[in-house]
Amino acid sequence: MLSESPYLQPSGYTRRNSSFTDREFQIKYTRYLLWMAGFITLIFLLPPFYYSLENYHIFINLADLNEPRLTHYLISERFYLAVYFVAAALAQFGFWFVFSRRMSAKIVGPAKLLRNHIRLLSRGDFTLPVLHIREDDEFKELVSSYNYLFTLLKTQYRRELDDLTNLQKMIRHPGALALVNEMIDSRARQLGVTPAASKLSTSPDSRHAS
Repeated sequence: MLSESPYLQPSGYTRRNSSFTDREFQIKYTRYLLWMAGFITLIFLLPPFYYSLENYHIFINLADLNEPRLTHYLISERFYLAVYFVAAALAQFGFWFVFSRRMSAKIVGPAKLLRNHIRLLSRGDFTLPVLHIREDDEFKELVSSYNYLFTLLKTQYRRELDDLTNLQKMIRHPGALALVNEMIDSRARQLGVTPAASKLSTSPDSRHAS
C-alpha cells in the first residue's frame, strides 16, 4: 500500500508553535477590527455616557439647593458610572482583540499558509515541510488533503531520483550520462537531498577505461 512507503510523512499535524500563523497578516486585520470597535464605542456608548454625566451634573446642582445630603451619593454614582464605562470599553477591546486573533488563525491564517506553500511548491521546492494545522482549524480537511497530495508528489520525485541513480550506473554513452547527471542534480536540488550514488565521470579517460 502507498501509506507503507518509507518516503511518506503524516499528512496532518495538530500542534502549532504560536497562535500567530502569519503575524503581519493577523495583526493587520486585528487592527482593522479594533478600529471598528472603537468607532462603534464612539457612536453607541459615548453619547449615552456623556448625557448621563450631564444629567448627574443637573441632579447634583439640584441636590445642593434642596437636599445637600444627597450630593455625596450622586457624586459617588457618577464616579462608578465613569469606572463602569471605562471598564466596559476596555473589556470590549480585549474581547475583539482575542476574538480576531483566534478567528484569523483558524480561518484566514491556514488559507494564506496554504497559498504560500503552493507558491513555493510551484517553483519546484520540495524541501518544504508539510503544513502544520490544529484540530479545531476550519481548513483542517482541506490542508490535510493537500498535505497528502504533497507527500505523494514528493514520494514520486524521490522514486524518480532513485531510478535515475540506478540508471546512471548502467549508462556508458557520455551524452546520455551527462543528461542523466543533470536530471539527478535537478531532482536532488528540488528535494534538498544528496544523490545516493556519486556521478560517473564523463571524461575521455574514464570512457576509455570503461
